[in-house]
Amino acid sequence: MKKCLIHTEKPYEVVIGSGVSGKIGEYLTSLGLSGKVLVVSDTNVAPLYAEGVADELVYHGFEPSIFTFDAGEESKNLSTYGDILAFLAEDEFTRTDTVLALGGGVVGDMAGFAAATYMRGIHFINMPTSLLAAIDSSVGGKTAVDLPQGKNLVGAFYQPELVLFDTDFMKTLPYDEIRNGLGEGVKYAVLEGGEIFDILSDGLTSDNLEQFIYLSVEAKRRIVEEDEKEGGVRKFLNLGHTIAHAVETLTEYVVPHGLAVAYGVRMMARFACERGELAEEQYAKIEGLLLANDLALELNPISELIPYFAADKKRAGDMITLVTIAGIGDCRLTKLPLDELKSYFGVE
Repeated sequence: MKKCLIHTEKPYEVVIGSGVSGKIGEYLTSLGLSGKVLVVSDTNVAPLYAEGVADELVYHGFEPSIFTFDAGEESKNLSTYGDILAFLAEDEFTRTDTVLALGGGVVGDMAGFAAATYMRGIHFINMPTSLLAAIDSSVGGKTAVDLPQGKNLVGAFYQPELVLFDTDFMKTLPYDEIRNGLGEGVKYAVLEGGEIFDILSDGLTSDNLEQFIYLSVEAKRRIVEEDEKEGGVRKFLNLGHTIAHAVETLTEYVVPHGLAVAYGVRMMARFACERGELAEEQYAKIEGLLLANDLALELNPISELIPYFAADKKRAGDMITLVTIAGIGDCRLTKLPLDELKSYFGVE
């Protein structure tokens, strides 16, 4: 078992290990929580784990309910968000009660945003069940829903009080979901270099899984602690994401987030190499890592994606901030006017 303490305005612990989900009642009790708990999950995860979590909560004196919505990014909208709020209100949840996210990134975002806004904020616990959520979206306090115009355009910063990832959840993850998580892991590998880059280059195994998740969380911890509300260095965590969000919007989320991020990182590395900003040897190492993880993707060309960049959250007026790659472990924040994006990416 590994633990990370996230020192944000509201500090909390990230616990990673085999079997930790079976102790959820103990963890909530140790935090001083009691009363009602709404377990928010989706149609993929709820049949596997929701009843077990609820039983564990009952055993420790909690009053759990389960709210399930259709799995997939298409459910990450204002309608589903409203349904969660209505359930909380109808079941007479108060500010002393708790919302518990049990699922991947979509579930965490939806449950977290509901917890942040219901009665102006109630207790929130995150139990990610996907690799992608474990290494990224469950940590840092970003919660959001999508609009038809773009991804994550409505949301709030709201830190959980505990993040609990049971590595046994990986046993029920299909290959596509593991690959999706590795796509987000590519971001950390290029940002950090070092051990995390080596782990992904050699291949994720049951022996290095816990260490990989821990290193990813630690990487995010250092950045989030320095910049909780994304005013500066936290923008580095958006490596590959401007392109990724455009791919997701253009394909109506047929391409999942992690694969889109891997493609975004690949494109940023490719253009950096073409511009002479990234050494060919370094680019080859990034390509090798992508190939080793079945993530050397060719998706929508940049010319199709640039029109969607204007809806990106990193836009400020007519400027957008891209995370550019100068080397493995050496990324930069580059501000560009929107009208220079085509020339920057060599699009005529």
